[in-house]
This record gives sequence, C-alpha cells and structure tokens, in this order.
Amino acid sequence: MKTKLAIALAAMTIAFQLKLLPQAPPSVWDGIYTPGQADRGEPLYAKECAGCHGETLEGKGQTPPLAGDDFKSNWNGHNVDDLFEKIQTTMPAGGAGKLKRDQTAAIVAFMFKTNGYPSGAKELPHDSEPLESIRIEAAKNK
Repeated sequence: MKTKLAIALAAMTIAFQLKLLPQAPPSVWDGIYTPGQADRGEPLYAKECAGCHGETLEGKGQTPPLAGDDFKSNWNGHNVDDLFEKIQTTMPAGGAGKLKRDQTAAIVAFMFKTNGYPSGAKELPHDSEPLESIRIEAAKNK
C-alpha cells in the first residue's frame, strides 16, 4: 500500500513540475487557422492582393512575395500580429484599411496555407492580443 501511495505521489509531483516548465509560445507550425478560413481567404486574396503580389503570391518587381523562402525569411522571428497589422493598415495599395479584420485574418490564413504551414481546428483570430503571442518561424523547430 505504501509503495502504491509513493508511486502515485511521485507521479503527481512530476506532472505538477511539468506544468511549471515554461511552454514555448505557439507558432505558425501549430495549426493556427482552419482550412475553411484559408478557403475564404483565397478569393479575397485574388481580388485584393494578386494584382500586386501575383496570382501565386510570388511578388512582382518591387512588390515582395507572400510565399516561399524569401517571405519566410523576411518574417522569421516576427509575430503574426506584425504581419496582420501591416496588411490591415497598409493594404491594399490605394485602399489601405478597407479590409475588415476578419477578411485580413482569412487572407493571412490563405498565405499560411500557401506557405505550407499546417491548418488546425481553430480559426486564426483577428484581435491583436492573441496574434502577438504566435511566432512566425521559417522552419519547424524540432
């Protein structure tokens, strides 16, 4: 009986200590948008962004790409809110600020899908506070 109690107490202590370990903040590799949200973002991107950034998000001339290695390295280490607010406040060219926040979230979800970041069960939020805690990482940390 004492052995079982000691084992149970040790297991609870370990579980408690694991909860106290610092957790890595979420990243784009943690499924931060839904497939449906990305699907809603695709026609919005085509309408509002493709004219400058290209149909496949490749960028054109001075307009930066929104997909691929250059995009990933340019945004590596930033949080999702940095990207979201840049789009929200400066895009589309000639109509900055016309997108609703849920539209911007859908476009960002489409961008993440195009860049190969996995989808998940929850939609990408459109409020700054939760977006600030999500890191953009060019490659998945192991």
